[in-house]
Amino acid sequence: MKKSGRSFHFSILFYAAVFFSILTFALLQPFGAPPDEVNRYKVAQFICNHGALPTGEEFEVAIGGYGGSYAFQPILPYIIQGWLMRLLSFITKDNLALLLCARMVNVILGVIMAVYVRKLAVLLFDHSLNGWLFCLLVMFLPQNLFLHSYVNTDSMASASGAVILYACVSGWKSGWQKHNCITLCAGIICCALSYYNAYGLIVTAILLFLFSHLKRDRKKKLRFQWRPLLQKGGLISAVVLAGIGWWFLRNYRIHDGDFLGLAAREAHALRTALPQYSPATRVTLAASGVSLKDMLFQMDFFYFLWNSFVARFGPMTLPTLPFLYIWYYRIFGFGWLFCLIPARLYGSDSPAASRSGRQSVSQSGRQVPTLLFHIPMLLSVLIPMGLCIYYSYTSDYQPQGRYIMPMLIPFMYYTALGFQKLITLAERWLPMGGLCKWYRPLICGGLMLFLTGALVLTLAGVVIPYYLSGTNLWNGEWIAF
Repeated sequence: MKKSGRSFHFSILFYAAVFFSILTFALLQPFGAPPDEVNRYKVAQFICNHGALPTGEEFEVAIGGYGGSYAFQPILPYIIQGWLMRLLSFITKDNLALLLCARMVNVILGVIMAVYVRKLAVLLFDHSLNGWLFCLLVMFLPQNLFLHSYVNTDSMASASGAVILYACVSGWKSGWQKHNCITLCAGIICCALSYYNAYGLIVTAILLFLFSHLKRDRKKKLRFQWRPLLQKGGLISAVVLAGIGWWFLRNYRIHDGDFLGLAAREAHALRTALPQYSPATRVTLAASGVSLKDMLFQMDFFYFLWNSFVARFGPMTLPTLPFLYIWYYRIFGFGWLFCLIPARLYGSDSPAASRSGRQSVSQSGRQVPTLLFHIPMLLSVLIPMGLCIYYSYTSDYQPQGRYIMPMLIPFMYYTALGFQKLITLAERWLPMGGLCKWYRPLICGGLMLFLTGALVLTLAGVVIPYYLSGTNLWNGEWIAF
């Protein structure tokens, strides 16, 4: 009871820290300082003003100079923000109040993400310290908090990713109870209607759902349990299609058969962009003859990508303290390096395995190799990274960490898992008398102390002084459009 009580109080403190950290960004950043917030806000403001969804071709939602519009892509976050702003507009039409209303939607999404990351940590890690390390790796990453503080669709994509992975791991372990299926439906619907770059998480969910219905027969061959797979899978698919189908059917109707709206956006940009910004005149790296290898290793691609994955605020111009990047990179590198420690040296490395340490998932008579859990999880890391590389090379060179943020949770899972392997291996092979009981508190505690300190230094030493001493939300001029 005491342990459960402590865990509850730690959780409340964790959620509060996440909320106030995101709120710090949301209350200080001037409108339009975060990446393309002005053009994103236009969509929510259109919904607020007209009580209807834009087609994407309206002048009010156009991206200045570049043509096109964010209204061509999934806009569920903007729909929620727009209607809340519309309700608020009956009380006040103050621009600042309406903007804060829109930003607060993403602030709340950040807290929802924290809740599901915490719930996921309980399932992924047997020891509470390892679970809390995972939580802080995900939610105390400054760039992740920053993404939840302004008007965008990235915030809902990240939060829905936490919901999806929690539903999958919980369903894998419990045999897909009704609440697991409902949670997965909600996560996939929100993901599909928020951000195309996060669709790798949907692929991960499909694979995890399929693999969780494998069972060994008497000959020890893996076979699908077709009846529950088709029954539950069919129900989940039907609910998801009902939840997202309206958007793609709408695109098909108003964009002449273009379900995704991407071709329509490109065509509209060709018609409306200024000549120097038109897709027709844009010279990509691929078209200019630069090799993919040169882009990756001769143009500081990975430097800027990982730098902005950790912390780069405003219009990607405000970094955190330089020495923090070095330690973040070391934590990521060592975590993934320790992941290579063979499981046979200490026991199971599967989060869905039983606490007995067996090297297979064993629930309700199923025994599934842990490899079938890790394949989809690794794919959810590789897909956003691959899409970011492909987009930068063939379309628009933008090595920005927000484009790979959909991989955040699985990436940090393997980072935390690596340190769990290191600790477990040390406890087994380096007992050193009574010192072994201190390995986990020292390693996890030290890492969590750094992550907490890095966030405090970033907020108190960089973000707050920068905005309070210069242009911020309260003294900046409102951008009219």
